[in-house]
Amino acid sequence: MPLAAVRLTVADLPANVILDDSLAMQPQMTLSSVDEVEIIARVSSSGELRPQAGDLTGTISPVAVQQQVDILDLSIDQIVE
Repeated sequence: MPLAAVRLTVADLPANVILDDSLAMQPQMTLSSVDEVEIIARVSSSGELRPQAGDLTGTISPVAVQQQVDILDLSIDQIVE
């Protein structure tokens, strides 16, 4: 289950996103409550939350959460099968 999410349109890309506790999907499950995360970006033609065949995706994993100040470059460079 995702800890945080940001919804953008393709027109918004490329985008800079700052991931922090304010984006938590549930107040008790924040980014600062875990040590590492997997960051996933997905372009979905259907707009559905769950990945579907044909969606475009990119992943960076693992990413240490505590004191993370680096700028990460995530490329959407794979097709979901």
